[in-house]
Amino acid sequence: MLDLSACTTRADALACIERHAATMMHDPPDSWLLGFGLRVNAFTDDPRWPHRLELDRIASGRPCCIMSFDHHSVVASGAALAACGIDAAVADPPGGVICRDAAGRPDGVLLEAAALIAWNAAPQPAPAQWRRHVERGLADLASHGFTEVHDLLSPSWLGPLLASLDDQGVLPMRVRLHAPIDSLEEQARAGWSRDRVRLAGGKVFADGTLNSRTAWTLAPFRDPLPDHPFGTPLMDRASLATAMRRSHALNLGLAVHAIGDGAVRATLDAATEVNGGGFVGDLPRLRIEHAELIAPDDVERFADLQVVASVQPCHLLADAPVLARQFPEHADRVLPLRRLVDSGCEPGRLLWFGSDTPIVRPHPEDSIMAATNRAPSHALTRAECLACFASDRS
Repeated sequence: MLDLSACTTRADALACIERHAATMMHDPPDSWLLGFGLRVNAFTDDPRWPHRLELDRIASGRPCCIMSFDHHSVVASGAALAACGIDAAVADPPGGVICRDAAGRPDGVLLEAAALIAWNAAPQPAPAQWRRHVERGLADLASHGFTEVHDLLSPSWLGPLLASLDDQGVLPMRVRLHAPIDSLEEQARAGWSRDRVRLAGGKVFADGTLNSRTAWTLAPFRDPLPDHPFGTPLMDRASLATAMRRSHALNLGLAVHAIGDGAVRATLDAATEVNGGGFVGDLPRLRIEHAELIAPDDVERFADLQVVASVQPCHLLADAPVLARQFPEHADRVLPLRRLVDSGCEPGRLLWFGSDTPIVRPHPEDSIMAATNRAPSHALTRAECLACFASDRS
């Protein structure tokens, strides 16, 4: 795929896509042009998405789909939209947004569930390629010193493949998997779990992301999506509680993607309702992934409920501009790591650091730098950061 992560201007991104399209001139016309890593909010010339008509022109009419760096939004060409059945007559899917022009036609930008509809319409890797992809990913993580990896949206083929690598003695680290909640029971019955490869729980998304302006926040975005002033809640408290009960019935945990303080609060409220915190054996019953914004009244609830705050401070290196632009009055809510520790979230037990690769590069020093170089009210020590990366958590 085309890597657009180095593009700092809109013009550069469009030029890169056009050059890549030229290399595909001898490919069949229905071959997809796929790209990733686009960081629109970081463009210094014109911070807006390309339009589908621009992709139609530079991609010579072939299906083209470009994924944002955070994997929560894409821009699709007209041919890609046609391939996945999205047109002016199609309503927004549940949990998704189809951005439209003044005439109501899709402009190519798709958010959350709508983005996945387009992305998944492209041809998927053949099963023979899966092993090569997984082995390369594991090798890259091992090169950075990781001894355990948690996959947070595990397809049904991944567990058996990893178990096979373990049987062959070539699995370089422990792996814990979290299946999409709707396939959790099926994967739990599959029987591949073992000491080094285990199904740890389910995974759900309570909201989107800050850069896509789909994070569920308690305060409105200064520059929100139309009709989405507080972002885009993807699950309500009742749905989160149901997911917790489903995972707990299998003696498994649940990982909840919650970036905005609204999503974090809804998750903690659901945990209170079902008594969903604490641990089942050596697994956390509930872990909140990312938690980039936490309301002051909710900080102590993590320790009170024994909910794991599984965070990636490295995101601050890229998200600081959007946080400053959208929520300048709420800097105290941005990853309040020191207050989490002081309220009882012991590093390595209730406060975890992870890489979040491939959204960002898996360099532990990025998170250590981001967590230590903050105001004293938020900063951690290097020793605390290393403890948050501890590998004996499961």
